[in-house]
Amino acid sequence: MGMASHAKKKFITGLLVLIPLIVTVYIAYLIVSFIENFIGPALKNIFFQVFQREVYITGMACIIFVVITYLTGLFVSNYFGKAVFSRGEQIVRRIPIVKSIYGSVKDMTEAFSSDKIKSFKEVVLLEFPFQGRYAIGLVTNRVEIKGLQHCSVFVPTTPNPTSGYIILVREDDLFFLDMPTDDALKYVVSLGTSRSGILWNGKR
Repeated sequence: MGMASHAKKKFITGLLVLIPLIVTVYIAYLIVSFIENFIGPALKNIFFQVFQREVYITGMACIIFVVITYLTGLFVSNYFGKAVFSRGEQIVRRIPIVKSIYGSVKDMTEAFSSDKIKSFKEVVLLEFPFQGRYAIGLVTNRVEIKGLQHCSVFVPTTPNPTSGYIILVREDDLFFLDMPTDDALKYVVSLGTSRSGILWNGKR
């Protein structure tokens, strides 16, 4: 093996190891930066008003956000917290425009929640975007159209599975796969290179 070939092989090997790490760190950086830019200025102002001097340290916004998120989860986990939150939610749902945005975001987050039994639990193969071409999708709901059972199928895009298409397809036209949702998303994110096997469960 020549020196150039050896160097090329080791470089590619190192690149394949570093890329997932770099992408993970970058996404974490984006999340931290968003929280910092969103909450940081308000916290700086509050701390200055309370202590009459600059005491804010970069990164405190993320720590406070995590603490508030945890306390919120703790609060709404009991009966009193649920009742208060439910009352506040009813008020929000009466505000024009706001109720549409809030309702849509809440439905989306609940769809990814572990409490949902049906949403995203069934992985399917469907002809998309043309006949004879297939895409992996996730069944999110079932509806009846003109007396026929249809499935709402979310087709995630590569490599960002949080965006995609919602398609209504007759249930009989879907190929149901014996594949966990996590493996299906890994297959999409990895551009089809994931080792997750696609197995038929015998239902079409």
